[in-house]
Amino acid sequence: MNNEITPLYDKNVICLLCSTSFNTKKIRSRFLRVETTHSDFFTEYKNNQLNPIFYEVAVCPNCGFSSSDTFSSDMSEESRQSLNQQFTSWKEQDFGEERNLEDAIHVTKLAILSGMLKKEKAIVMAGLCLRLAWMHRLSNDWEQESRYLLQSIDQYKKSYSQVDYLQTTMTEMKVLYLIGELLRRVGKEQEAVQYLSRVVQHKHKHTDPKIVEMAREQWYEMRENDKERRFS
Repeated sequence: MNNEITPLYDKNVICLLCSTSFNTKKIRSRFLRVETTHSDFFTEYKNNQLNPIFYEVAVCPNCGFSSSDTFSSDMSEESRQSLNQQFTSWKEQDFGEERNLEDAIHVTKLAILSGMLKKEKAIVMAGLCLRLAWMHRLSNDWEQESRYLLQSIDQYKKSYSQVDYLQTTMTEMKVLYLIGELLRRVGKEQEAVQYLSRVVQHKHKHTDPKIVEMAREQWYEMRENDKERRFS
């Protein structure tokens, strides 16, 4: 009998749409070795095949409904009907084994579709779009990365206006920072400065000095870049 502990383990999930019980893989944290963390919180690992974002989405093999742990457990009858109609032609598929980058991109797109039809909160949709952008960054596909960064920006702006990030791991300052940082990444520096400045000047900035420092660094870098452009 082989008792060797493997990086992946099974987590049981009950589908919110059809109530099917199934297993999905997760990664044991002891196997994760961080290589670097980007300024938009994307974490690269020494072995990027063992990247937790590849396994954040659980796909029901029976009906196709796909979700992450950030999804709420409630579902309206209208959403249920929309989802059933969308996945009516679903042919049983099992995404409960080891995933590569291509698999991860596919299941994250399924989760975005499911979340949209379920009418998930904007903060949830923003996170999914951002993770999809990160996956395209891993494959050096800037066109697709920027596409999903823009979608993430829109959802984070919506979340900020609706204040739907409460009771999540996100705070107002983190949402503002991410909007500013993602705007910077897609080349919208003037608008980015506005959001990053709101972090630096936030009345509760003392509660998260790390975010404030990151915002200040990005703001300073953009200011220096602007000077170089004007005097070059």
